[in-house]
Amino acid sequence: MDPGRGPVPPSTASPSSPTPPAPPGSPRASPTRTGPRCAPTRGASASWITAPGTSWGATSSSSGRCSGRSSGAGSLPHPGRRDLRPHGPRGLPSGARGDGGALHPVAPRSRPRRRREDLAEGLSALRTLWLNGEVVTKTLARRALRTLAGKKIFNLYSISETHEISAGELRELVESADSTYCPVGRPADPDHLYVLDEDARPVGEGIPGELYVGGEGLARGYVNLPEKTAERFIPDPFAGADARMYRSGDRARMLPDGNLEIMGRIDFMVKVRGYSIELGAVEAAIEERLAVTNCVVVADGEEGTDKRLVAYLVPDPAGGARDGRLAGWGIDPATGHSAGARRALQDALPHYMIPAVYVEAEALPLQDATGKVDRENLPPPPARGAAEPDAPEEPALPADASRPEKEERLARIFERVLRLERGYVRPEDDFFEAGGHSLAAAELAGRVEDAFGVRLPTSGIVESPTVAGLLDAIEALGRGGARREAQGHDLLVEAALETGISPEGAADGVKRLGEAESVFLTGATGFLGAFLLDGLLSKTEAKVHCLVRRRPSGDPMSPLRDALKGYGLWNAEMSERLVPVTGDLSEPLLGLSEEAFEEQADEVDAVIHAGAMVNLIYPYSALKPANVDGTREVLRLACRRRAKPLHHVSTNGVFGRGRGLCEEDTDLDDLAGAQPDGYGRSKWVAEKLVMEAAGRGLPVSVYRPGNISGHSATGSSNPKDFLGAVISESARAGLAPKIDGWRMEMTPVDFVAGAILGLADYPGAPGKTFHLANPEPPLPSGSSAGSRASATTSNAPTTPTG
Repeated sequence: MDPGRGPVPPSTASPSSPTPPAPPGSPRASPTRTGPRCAPTRGASASWITAPGTSWGATSSSSGRCSGRSSGAGSLPHPGRRDLRPHGPRGLPSGARGDGGALHPVAPRSRPRRRREDLAEGLSALRTLWLNGEVVTKTLARRALRTLAGKKIFNLYSISETHEISAGELRELVESADSTYCPVGRPADPDHLYVLDEDARPVGEGIPGELYVGGEGLARGYVNLPEKTAERFIPDPFAGADARMYRSGDRARMLPDGNLEIMGRIDFMVKVRGYSIELGAVEAAIEERLAVTNCVVVADGEEGTDKRLVAYLVPDPAGGARDGRLAGWGIDPATGHSAGARRALQDALPHYMIPAVYVEAEALPLQDATGKVDRENLPPPPARGAAEPDAPEEPALPADASRPEKEERLARIFERVLRLERGYVRPEDDFFEAGGHSLAAAELAGRVEDAFGVRLPTSGIVESPTVAGLLDAIEALGRGGARREAQGHDLLVEAALETGISPEGAADGVKRLGEAESVFLTGATGFLGAFLLDGLLSKTEAKVHCLVRRRPSGDPMSPLRDALKGYGLWNAEMSERLVPVTGDLSEPLLGLSEEAFEEQADEVDAVIHAGAMVNLIYPYSALKPANVDGTREVLRLACRRRAKPLHHVSTNGVFGRGRGLCEEDTDLDDLAGAQPDGYGRSKWVAEKLVMEAAGRGLPVSVYRPGNISGHSATGSSNPKDFLGAVISESARAGLAPKIDGWRMEMTPVDFVAGAILGLADYPGAPGKTFHLANPEPPLPSGSSAGSRASATTSNAPTTPTG
């Protein structure tokens, strides 16, 4: 093995000794037959300890030969000198003091709670320690380095079904600025190590995927388990004929410095309320912020409003005083809530990754065979809290109630709506960070009206989500001085486009969509955006650069793939022309560096702006960063370097309700502030910015869809759409809403996407606005026919739906 690639780990088997038996009930890998290569090391083992004077060796290498190394004498030890008994962690210190030839496997996080001084003294004879078998967090690595100062500690990654894969010295690896966890060193055989996406395609540097291992060191399979063997040992398309590779089930990524980072098991990714969460990342943040010796996080419950994260903590009483981590966080044993733990994690994790429930334990259950945490045998968390349905409602507060009394009552309302224990919420606590969502906000508004006698719009809760801030809004409403959002003349001021956003160079010779070699698309993960993306890939030859937000998974292709799969559109060939661009619509330069922004401006030939934050509850101020400021940055991109045609997806909600028939050339200036919600206002301002850029010479087309319904052929629809939910539930119940005068305006998504892409390729489209809406909305009783209605792209008027 190349010494520059890290040390060779010891093996538990030699050419003359059999592979150690697998734990009872687990698949047992059949050893390889590649000449003198050694049988694979047991992946279940975790920490290798070698006492002074001990020789060790017999490990597999990528060359197909057994290699030997010695920490003292220079000869290979006889296999009989090895003690391969499954030592528990409590036997580790004594084993290191005596029995100079013993190797003791112990999982890194299974070490019992004991004073570090005692542990260091017990391991005084230790020279080298190998960590293996579990992901090593940076907090754990630094703790080990402090406790065992002067010892050599290596982080090793190996799998029972393969050879040892990588190893490196912990002291160097823990300083990696590019990793979340402590890396495991450089791969011993990088040519046969693959990090692949869900479609078994290689991912780029720094992007997580599933780790596959090829090469000569693979086991032949699992004994008497042909189906399991076929599932895990699969053909290697990156090597020669008959080559195989092993699917590890581990998430990993290659770092820029050439080191490998293992990020946990693929099945440790969970979804909670639609958010993808990596449990290992939550555990790493807990170890960094809370004084624990061990922790584990699990998802409890079914997907939906009742699913939650539960953190099991083993406290480290001395940790807080020594390294500044929070100790004595305080857990309510009845509910599992911990305000202290939540606050300590708020700076390290987004709100959806902060556990809702905490359980304190003296120790975590461990698997007998591996020493790893046994997640299946964790004690049950406290039962979910419930509102007190039978508790009498408290009377409304008197008009002369003091500010502290009002804060106390509002905090109690927060706690009741969010099912939190009394005393959990403080004046500065945020309703949404404490677990609130739009449905809970509606309940909160109702309880506020009962308690304070004022009707609070849910948009007011979004705008002022803390107890103190919301109370300010309530008091303003009580005085008759309700704060109003920017509208009327204020929106005209908002719609001013800075002079620096103007086309650079003439707009002559711009390419039609069908001629474009590269197209920049925003909103590709949304409902309409996914069908626009599908159409671009199927009807043009262009590469499509898709702006996607940063995700915890780190894989920019993942949100695109998930969105297309969700609507039944994905096929693996799409990735060949997809170019994910990691950024954020609400940030300057779309969240890109100046250099990356310039590269996009130079490369793309057309821009389709379909991205927006769609929410009919949020106020204008909450939607402005994405919908208004984001449109400014898209215009900047379309103008930079050379003028590029911009296709802007707006909404017929810019007109507001009750305006009668509105033509495509209706003057928007007369409608400033006429929109009933923040979304309509933000889209009105965005469209005004686009029109201003058109006046400066940018080729612009504007598309105003109405309500967009499911696909006319497949029925694939937007699960978040209210109208779609009404139709779905009406069909299920066999009933239809009966509302005088109401018609269900809706246009199938394939008609809307097809119309936009068709018009985008029409030479006469720039400078025009198109209404894409059903000219004859059906009554609710005829919604099935309405869902199949055609869109019109002529100069037809539209009836605003908001």
